[in-house]
Amino acid sequence: RPLEGREFCYLPAETGPCKAKMPRFYYNLASKQCEKFIYGGCKGNNNNFKTLDQCRYTCVGT
Repeated sequence: RPLEGREFCYLPAETGPCKAKMPRFYYNLASKQCEKFIYGGCKGNNNNFKTLDQCRYTCVGT
C-alpha cells in the first residue's frame, strides 16, 4: 500500500509527559510489526493505537 497519509507509522513510540500508563500499540519500523508500549495519556504522536488490529490495519505493509 502507498505510504501517503500514513507517514506517522514511521515515528518512534512516544510515551509523552503524563503518567497514566495506558497500554497501546505502535508500528516499529525496524521490526516491521506492531508492538506494545506504555502511553502516558497526553501529547505523544499518531503512531499510537488502542488495539493491535488497528495498528496492523493502518501501518503493516506500508
